[in-house]
Amino acid sequence: MWIKHNTMIRTMHTRPFHMCLWFDCSQDKADKQGVRWVQTGDAMDILQAQVERGFAHVPEQTLEQLLTHKTKPLPVEDEEDSDRKTLLAMACIAAIKPDITMDKAVGYLNTAFAEENPDYYHDKYVDTTALSDVLVQSEVQKVHEWEAKAQATKLKKKKAVATRARSFATYFKPAKFPTYTAATKRGPRWLPKNDEKSTSAITKWIGEWCPRDIKVVCDDYNGRWRVIAPDLNWRSVSWTCRGYEKAATEVVHQAWTYHTDFTGEACPFSLDDLVKRFQDVSL
Repeated sequence: MWIKHNTMIRTMHTRPFHMCLWFDCSQDKADKQGVRWVQTGDAMDILQAQVERGFAHVPEQTLEQLLTHKTKPLPVEDEEDSDRKTLLAMACIAAIKPDITMDKAVGYLNTAFAEENPDYYHDKYVDTTALSDVLVQSEVQKVHEWEAKAQATKLKKKKAVATRARSFATYFKPAKFPTYTAATKRGPRWLPKNDEKSTSAITKWIGEWCPRDIKVVCDDYNGRWRVIAPDLNWRSVSWTCRGYEKAATEVVHQAWTYHTDFTGEACPFSLDDLVKRFQDVSL
């Protein structure tokens, strides 16, 4: 259960602003209760705030009650693998913001998924077999449990994405995605040899192939790029372990993965080709 506390704050040099504190009071998280996150800004209707969070952590029964209150029909699951929570969240978002476009809705839904599954983008970089040689049996078991949970989460995400793809036209206006040229669709080629040791040139190359809503920060001191999603989720990609080409292509791949998750806009070129360029790297 989530409790929202609203308060108005006034400072000497600024106008009053609205602060929204979300408290996690779930019975199964008694040892982790407290403020989950803080949102500041102008006062907002609680339903509008829930829309922008994709109704994260809101039970399905509550979403059904909301639709009934809004005199909206409950969504019908036309596929056996439909994700009920995703369908209900889409219907509720459309009921509260009927003019919303698909890309905005995707962002809200993905925000909810990231909120409910904070470890989704986390990866295990060392093979379990290698870990088994240096860990005690109880620790190896925890690694297997983590792998099983990660796999279940990925399947859950796949199911949610498939569900929303089938139902977008029912609830939302189509998004206006950019038109890509034939040259852009051919995908990135690696830099000339004389630029391979220039970090600034490679960072510029990455920027040319990444979507604009994804921030890429170059950390020369630690030898890595940080790929930052719209919700501030991020991943660090080291070039000291992989080399420049493999690291740079992985950065572009991760950037488009984030972008597609948050907008629904697919990458214009083949991400599979990028995967082949860095998937065999040994860490």
